[in-house]
Amino acid sequence: MVSMTPATMMALSAGISAGGSILQARQQSSAAKIMQQRYEQEKIVAELEGLQAENERRRDLEIVLSNNKAVLGASGVGESRSFMAIQNEIRNVVNKDLSSIRLDVLKSKTAYDRAIYNTKSQSYYSNVGAIINAGSTISEGWGYHNYYLGQDEKPLGTKLKDLFPRKVT
Repeated sequence: MVSMTPATMMALSAGISAGGSILQARQQSSAAKIMQQRYEQEKIVAELEGLQAENERRRDLEIVLSNNKAVLGASGVGESRSFMAIQNEIRNVVNKDLSSIRLDVLKSKTAYDRAIYNTKSQSYYSNVGAIINAGSTISEGWGYHNYYLGQDEKPLGTKLKDLFPRKVT
């Protein structure tokens, strides 16, 4: 019969703590993947919102230019240089607005890319830290196991072999 001595309890405690570290790392990895997916979706939404803003601004441009032509036609005056200059100035302003919209979209996409990268990095280093912690805990637990091992007591590995003998065929 196998008894629970302090040495066995120390080894089991270390194993449970190491297992907890590994499970915690797996949960953090899962959460990081969910965050990465969320950032990817938000990045796509930001791009679509930027395209929508560009289209709205272009539509507004067409309306203004059409209204100007309608007013010009109703006045009975032919197209003049000043009219053409006004139309070109309106186009220039809209082109600057469109460039600003594109720049804002690029900034948003870059921010999401950075967030994705940071999330991946945090997940990776969290996993590495959990593995190191688990190894350290097992090593420390094994050291305590050997320290508390009684003179007549079998080591944990031998106890486990006695509990779960391998069948040789």
